[in-house]
Parts: sequence; C-alpha cells; structure tokens
Amino acid sequence: RIDFINPFLKTFGWDVDNEEGKTQFIRDVIQEENIEVEEDDLLKSKNPDYTLRIQGERKLFLEAKKTAIDIEKSSRSTFQTRRYGWSANLGVSILTNFEKLVIYDCRFKPLAADDPSVARYKIFHFTEFLKRFDELYEFLSFDSVNSGFIDEYFSLAKADLNTFDEYFLKQIEKWRAQLASDVIENNKGFDEESINFLIQRLLNRIVFLRICEDREIEKYETLKRLKNYEDLKSLFIESDKKYNSGLFDFIEDQFSLSINLKSEVLIHIFNELYYPESSYDFSVVDPTILSQIYERYLGSKIIIVDNNKISIVEEPEVSASSGVVPTPKFVVNNIVKETLSSLLSGKNSKQLQTLKIADICCGSGTFLISVYDLLLEKTVLAFIDEKVTDKELIYLVNKDIYRLTLKAKQTILTQNIYGVDINPYAVEVTKFSLFLKLLEDENSGSINYYLDKHKQKILPNLDGNIKCGNSLVDGNYFQYNPEAIENDELLYKVKPFDWLNEFPFLKETKGFDAIVGNPPYVRIQNMVKYLGEEIRYYQNKLSGYTVAESDTFDKYYLFIQRALQLINEEGIVGYIVPNKFFIAKGGKALRLHIASHSSVFKIVHFGVTQVFPNRSTYTAVLILDKRKDRTDFNFKRVKKINAEFVADSIDYIAYKNIDFKDDPWIFVSGETKAVFDKINAAGTVSLKAIAEIPVGLQTSADKVYIFVPESETETTYKFKKVGVDYEVEKAICKPCLYDLSFDLFDSVKANAQIIFPYLIEDNKAEVLSEEDFQNNFPLAWSYLNMFKPALSKRSINGSKEPKWYQFGRSQSLTKFHDTEKLIWPVLSTRSSYILDNDNIQFTGGGNGPYYSLISSSTYSPLYILGILSHPVFEAMVKAGASEFRGSYYSHGKQFIENLPIKVINFEDANEKNLYDQVVNTVKQLIDTKKNYKGEYILAKKAVQRRKLDLLGENLINLINELYNISQNDLNIVLADEMFLTDLNEDND
Repeated sequence: RIDFINPFLKTFGWDVDNEEGKTQFIRDVIQEENIEVEEDDLLKSKNPDYTLRIQGERKLFLEAKKTAIDIEKSSRSTFQTRRYGWSANLGVSILTNFEKLVIYDCRFKPLAADDPSVARYKIFHFTEFLKRFDELYEFLSFDSVNSGFIDEYFSLAKADLNTFDEYFLKQIEKWRAQLASDVIENNKGFDEESINFLIQRLLNRIVFLRICEDREIEKYETLKRLKNYEDLKSLFIESDKKYNSGLFDFIEDQFSLSINLKSEVLIHIFNELYYPESSYDFSVVDPTILSQIYERYLGSKIIIVDNNKISIVEEPEVSASSGVVPTPKFVVNNIVKETLSSLLSGKNSKQLQTLKIADICCGSGTFLISVYDLLLEKTVLAFIDEKVTDKELIYLVNKDIYRLTLKAKQTILTQNIYGVDINPYAVEVTKFSLFLKLLEDENSGSINYYLDKHKQKILPNLDGNIKCGNSLVDGNYFQYNPEAIENDELLYKVKPFDWLNEFPFLKETKGFDAIVGNPPYVRIQNMVKYLGEEIRYYQNKLSGYTVAESDTFDKYYLFIQRALQLINEEGIVGYIVPNKFFIAKGGKALRLHIASHSSVFKIVHFGVTQVFPNRSTYTAVLILDKRKDRTDFNFKRVKKINAEFVADSIDYIAYKNIDFKDDPWIFVSGETKAVFDKINAAGTVSLKAIAEIPVGLQTSADKVYIFVPESETETTYKFKKVGVDYEVEKAICKPCLYDLSFDLFDSVKANAQIIFPYLIEDNKAEVLSEEDFQNNFPLAWSYLNMFKPALSKRSINGSKEPKWYQFGRSQSLTKFHDTEKLIWPVLSTRSSYILDNDNIQFTGGGNGPYYSLISSSTYSPLYILGILSHPVFEAMVKAGASEFRGSYYSHGKQFIENLPIKVINFEDANEKNLYDQVVNTVKQLIDTKKNYKGEYILAKKAVQRRKLDLLGENLINLINELYNISQNDLNIVLADEMFLTDLNEDND
C-alpha cells in the first residue's frame, strides 16, 4: 500500500496523504488500518482499505490485497469487494494487489458462490498501466470521478438492476407481508392501524439489532441464534435496558408481548439477514440510504381483507403521484449545506447548540440526517478551533481525526433537530434513522464505556423532537369546522397540529432558525380527490393561506408559506420544489407571497435536468431568507447535477430581488435583460393587442374524430381504426394536421381529416341534430356509434343540452374558416411558425399539439411571422416558457401573447417601406423554402439553400432595423447561457 498503491492513486490526482490540509470531513481518501478475521469460511475485512470521496461523499471503495493473492481467481476477495460496494449502494468498486487491478460493477447483488468473473467490468495488469492509462484515468482519476462520470456510467437508476436499495426494499416489503399474514392468522383483535404499527416496530427492531452486529456494537449472529418469538422478545427486553428511547419500549405496544408468531417465519427472516443467504455488510450501509428505502416502503400499507387475509396497497396520494421517489442523498446534502452555510458560518460551539432546525414534512428523515451530519462536522471543527480538551465531548481517534462522544452527539439530536410528519410510521422511521446515525462510528467498547460512565441508556428519547401531525393544519381548523372536535375519525385523518403547544420553545425563539426539506408535490386535482376535508380549509380565509387562492395551486405552495411563518426573523428556508411556479399563472400568488414575506437567497434551477430517477419532474432548489432587505440573490442553472451542483463551489450569478415580484420570474443575464427592455420600450404593443391566439379544436377524443384516409371515392373517405375498415362522408370532414412536424417558413398540407359534426352559419357553429346527422351522414353516424360508450363518458362543455357526438369543448369551432393564420407546434426546440391559407383545422391548447394566430388588426400575419422568427424574440419566448425534456419548451399562448410588436405609422413612408420589406421577405422565404424542399437536383438545391440563407439574413437585419437591435445586442442574447444550445442552432 505504502510503496505502490498510494503513489498509484496520487498519480490519478487523489490526495492520499491530505497534503491540501482538508478537514477530516471532506478529505479525498480515507485509509483504514485493516485487520482480517475469519468468519464463516469468509475472509472478512472490517472496513474497505480505501474510501475515495468527493467533498466528503464516498464514490468508490478500493480494496487492497497482498501480491501473493491472485485476485483474478480469488472468490473471497472478489465477493468482499463487491459486497462492500453493493452494500454501500455504490456503482463501482476496485480490487487490486497492484500486479492486477480489477473494476467491479457493484450494481448487481453479489453471491458468495459467484465466479470471480461475475460483474467484473475491466481488468488491468501492471504492465498495461501506461498503455491503457486513458482507460484507467476515466474510471479512477479524481477529475473524472469529480465530473460525475462514474455516477452516470454506473447509474443506479437504470432498470433491471439488483442494487442494494432495490433488493433490501423488496426484502423488507416481503418480510412485512409474511409477518402480517402470520400475525393475522394466529392472533385476534388486530385492526389495520395496530397491525401496521406492530409490524413496523418489529422490523425496525430486527434491522436495528442486525446493523449493530455488523458495527460490532452487538455480538455477531445474535439474532440468527434465536429459535422463536419468545427468544426475540427476551432480546428486545434486554436491548431496552441498553438502548431505551422507545425503540424497544413495550409500553406503547403491549400487544406485541402477547402475540403468537411462528418460529419458522422468524428464522427464515433471520437467515436472510446473514451470509451465505445474505450479501449485506451493514457496517458500510449508509443510514441515509436506509432512510430512503424506508421512505419508499412507507408509500404502502397493510390492509385486512376478507377471510382474515392481508394485502399491501399504495397510499392514495402516493398512487396518484406514481409512487414515492426519495431525494438523492447527494442532492439532499447539497441543499442542506447551501441552505445552512450562512447560518452556521462563524458560530462557536455554544452558539451552534442553540440552533433549532426542522423538516416539517420529514418523511423518513433523510434531510434531518444530513442536518445532523453538518452540525456534527461544524461542532467538531468548533471544538478543535476552541481547543476543547474535555474528553466527555471530543476525543482523538488517530493522527488528526477527531470524533464527538456519544454524549455530545446526543446533544445535537435533542437540542438542534426537529421534525413533523402526518404519517405516524414515517415518524417512527425518522427516529429509527437518527438512532442509526447516532451510533455510527460506535462499537461495543464505546457503548459499554458510556453505560458505565453515565449510568443511563444509550439512545435519547426523541418524542419531543420528532412528532406526528399535520404541519399545514393548526388550531384555526376548529374555527373553520367547530364540529370537528366531536369527530374523532376526522381528527385522526386531518391531525391538526398546534406548533406552539408542541414546541413551546418557539415562543421564546420566535420560530425555527431554519427549515429544510422536500415538501410533497400534490396538484389541486389530487388534493380534491384525496384531501377533500383539508382543501376546503386551505381555500378558506380562516386558514390564512393566501397562496391557495388560485384554482391551480399545488400542496408545496402551502408548505412554502407555512415554512416562512414558522422561521424567526433571521430564519432560512431551503426546499427543492417544482420550478413551474416561477412562470405559471397559478404561481402568481405564491410569487407575491415570497416577495412580500422574505427575500430570495439562492435558486439552483435544474431546468429539464432530472433530479429524481425515472421521473419527469422539473425542479429547483429554492432558498429563502426571512429578512426582506437582501438586495441580491444567487442563481445557478444546472445542466449536469454531479458536475455543477457541488455545495460551497457553485458558480452563482446575481439577480436583484426587486425585479422578482408577482410577475413571472425570468432568469436571463443582466445584459440580455437590458436588450429585452430596450426592445419592449421601442414603441411597441403586446402581440395580444393586435392578434387573436386561439387554441385548436378540442374534441376530447382525437383518436376517434381524426383519421388518415387510405383511399377515397368521389364522396367518401375510407380508413382503418384498430384493424377495422370504415367509410365516412367527405362532406362532414375537414382537412387537418395530425402528428405532423414542421419547421419555420415551411408550407404544409393537411395530412389527415377530422369529422366535424357542426353546421357553420353567420360565423356560428351549431351541432348537427341527430336526425340531420343520421339522414345526411349515415356512414359517419354509424362510425361514431361504434365509439358511443367512450364518447358518452367525456365531460362536454359549452352546450346546455350536449350531444354525445359533439366535441368535448366548443373553442375555435368557427376560428379557422376562410381565415389566413399562423400555426405552430406548442412544444418545440426552436421557432417553427408557418403560414396557412388553406383553412387547415387542428387540435390543440395547453401543451399541444398546436396553437394558432389570427390577425385582428391591419397588420399582416406575415409581418408578425417575420418578427416571431427573429432569434431575439424566440429568446424572449424561451426565457419565460415552461421547459421539457429533450430541449423542448412551450410556445403556448401565455408565453407569446406579450411579445412586443413594433407599431407602424403607415403614414410615415420609411416605416411603411420597412413594414413592406418585412412582409415581402417573409413571402420570399416561404416560397424559397417550398422550392428548396421540392428540389431534388443537388446543384439547384444548393442555390435555393444559399438564397434561403441570404433572405434569412436580410430578414434579421430588417427586424434589427425595426427595433434598433444592434449586432452587439444580438450577440449578447445569443451568448446568454440559457439560449446557447437552441437559438444558435437556429441561426446556423
């Protein structure tokens, strides 16, 4: 290790000897003094030899062996290395004796019987190190690991993996079902609440003790030696004498003392927790990962069905949001650090002890674990700085590594950390997670010392810190609903929570110093469905929730307002929330509340970059300061999380708080904003003042009404739907666009037909009567009748007496009749506006597929099209638009209706001439592009291409002249980080 492996790692940029002098919490490499012991015919090392870390976050293990061991053939060495990496939920780990170096993919569950080649990704012989240096560098170097390469290449989020978190989740879910079935089958008197509580407690106790065994706090295989439930109860009672805290206390669950459990069920579970059936090494399992596993576990519950059987079902809210997805640990840690850094900076140890930090929707405790870690780090550093020598507080482990005593760590848990959750089982798991964190780095020696020294049990009681209740519903609920006091069933569901009674210190502190977390994202539609009792309260003035006034608010809006109410005058809130409220109309009240009651401190905007695996949730880290006098706030747009979202080293830019009130929050550079402001001030009116921007037809059943003809007769179209042949009359159809892509200035033709069961007279649309429909269009009538059951279930608006065959909405029925219009796709990566003169119909609105524009003034649609095609105006759209994966962003009405259109004085010859030039150039562009796309002779096509380029450049220059946009202005916008990928492509 000293002569070969250490220099080898240094070659790849790892600061093995901590020459940079980093604190023990963020140093790159942790080396273990290794002692090998024989256990169950498995050579087991107490800890990995090297832990390679980035900013304190472990990224991979490196296990070192003697050169006498042929690691390419050693099953023991291979299993040990894979077991460490897998149990720590790392994507990769390395085994080496320097002669050979083997990279293992640790996303697959290791088995002791596996051949050493299983999950082996690459193998290097030392004679190849120079020749294959680039390969080694990619997987092993500090720079590569720091860039996030390993996290992406060995992603844990990919499907069909057997990672530790996925495997352990399946196991505890299986154990829950087995235990619950056994209890219900062999015992009486259990309802759903008591069976969930009992099984949760049983599993917590079993897992806790098993982890303590691998951490050498309890004797290894203590659980495995038990023969029945009586033995297990005795172990729990003995454990209670040592640990206390309620985890092993039978006062709350006396029924667990008298139940019958089959021995074979318990023995089966115990065996699955040990080698060789188990691949777990709980000594390296991260409590945060366990917490996240439990968070997903809590998304479902046990219910009792007929014949005394049990079933596991998802909680309704969880089901509506497609399951629980915990916040990744790396993100949690960085949110906590970014939120608390200013609060903790410069504080001494006594000042740190006074801080009160909460997560008011704590789930399984992931954020509170991170808060604990950060406070522990800051306390150790404060003690070192203050030269504290009290061994009851801090002690030296080796060299310059210090640790807090168990007593000092208890103080952090009981005096600094608070949590609330509406789910009682989440509260149990949060306590469980914090207890595991408390006992990290402890062993039987330190535990026995504490018991002898302090004559008290090891785990503190956290009942006063972690509580069950509804963070959003307080005592005002009883003013709103006085009868609730007599309705226990309702109270059990709503769980009103009085903050000052539950946390009396808030009267003195005037609030928490900080609140962090990931509040639930539940749209109002799902709240109406599952939280009817609450939502009416939220929208009532008695609740005080001004952010709930909109009909489109989300539950996280409420948590932001509540958090700002619960922090003191110098407090900070740090949440990860959907970024949609930055620009959405429904977010206006929330934006106003934030601006009125706090200052924005930091925003990390992830855009379309996905924080949560296998989800399409567009998020941002929002950090708010209760002090309203903060002039600037820090902003960062992140496109690559592991590379750019690193706490304490984020390259922020500054924005002025005064510019972010209730209007949409648009984040462009100061220089770009100045260009936008200049354009808006150049004698303009909003687009909506001179044009209509109607949605498309809204059938609520496009797949039924729209078809692509396969053939036609003089009077009918023939087509297929789901393999069945149909025929309808041409006279009831209109040409339409359906799933057709196009680009700026394209000329398109209808690619489908839409059945249009209306008669238009005097610019009014009347739905056909049943008699007229059947008599005049019998084929279409017969066709739609095939789908009558589905069509009848639609919600049909816009008619007093709706017909089952009419469209779901009445919008735009007369808009596209003998009208010249612009059409464009709502979701696109660039400007894609086209002109239509053929009365083409289309469906759309909201997020697609199409939108349209009809001039309601003297301005030609071609003039408007010329302006919309300009890259600066497309930048204006993108700056304020909703973003989606694949670089798509919305071109919906709300994002274009306020674009500034230059007013033309048609009496002024120069302005009229400029207007005409724009219109004529756009006409030429449309004609030329049509010719270009229809030309197949390459030489002629090249000429048309050059003509397109020239006309495009001319149009940009005309719009520049129209708005006084300089080349420098254009360069500024195109160089803005927000627009680099898409807008520059448009101008190529």
